Amino acid sequence: MPHVNPFQQPGQWYRGNTHSHSTVSDGQVSLEERFGMYRDAGYGFLVITDHHQVSDVTPYSSEGFLAISGSEVHPPNPYGGDRYHFVAINIHEAIPADDLHPNEAIAAIGEQGGLAVVCHPYWCGHTLNDLAPLRGYFAVEVFNATCDGIGKAYGEAHWDELLDVAGPVSGIAADDSHHASRDVFRGWLQVKARELSVAAIQEALRTGSFYSTQGPEILDLAVAEKEFTNAKGEAHRAPEVRVKCSPAQRIVFKGQRSRGRSLSAANGEALTEAAYPVLRGEKYVRVEITDAEGKRAWSNPLYF
Repeated sequence: MPHVNPFQQPGQWYRGNTHSHSTVSDGQVSLEERFGMYRDAGYGFLVITDHHQVSDVTPYSSEGFLAISGSEVHPPNPYGGDRYHFVAINIHEAIPADDLHPNEAIAAIGEQGGLAVVCHPYWCGHTLNDLAPLRGYFAVEVFNATCDGIGKAYGEAHWDELLDVAGPVSGIAADDSHHASRDVFRGWLQVKARELSVAAIQEALRTGSFYSTQGPEILDLAVAEKEFTNAKGEAHRAPEVRVKCSPAQRIVFKGQRSRGRSLSAANGEALTEAAYPVLRGEKYVRVEITDAEGKRAWSNPLYF
């Protein structure tokens, strides 16, 4: 699955959420209310993902707002862990997954032209043993707001293990909203797409043309060749990752295993840019931004 740098793509930025629930399953607000609250909050799109169900969302799109159908499916886990939770984006028929192998469930999502996300792996208790055999999904949730209720909102370690072992996968921040207030507008995507249509948003998601955030903004992310001098005084050229962002207390560059760098602002100051030379055989580098309130943003990985 190809990945792109969204900051080098044409189009516009759209704010969206890929995981939400209504009274069609276990949510506490109706479809109309759920779509309405995200539209009124300035979101460009919302995917409704009720458990085991698919709803007709056609009436809820309007100028400047896109309602996208979806579902959350739960195939059993043949590898010893709890059931999987997969978000299916842009499917139109329910998928009975109770007796499907997880990869069959992902394939069934793809057969409808949809995209699959591995949901809240920390909340599910999944380990690499459960995740490594999966095939055909495009992203894993790096943040899930409703899982913060038990202190297991973040899946960063799971994401890095997959990037190291399984290969390219995007990271998604999502609300997984069930309630009217406590789990809404807490994690979202900034998607760079050519237009606000289901096809364009889906293509941007599939190719990684987005970043995830709880509020901080990533303004630019770029890679350029630069000349460095090693410990022996020898000059050589290597890639350098540069990021620009809204004021941050911390900028972290993460590669696989022990590779990476963390930069923190001095007291009373803020960081708005940083750079990281790719000198240690990194397979990938992704960037995390943390602001003064502790809110984070995550770039998708750049691959080397």
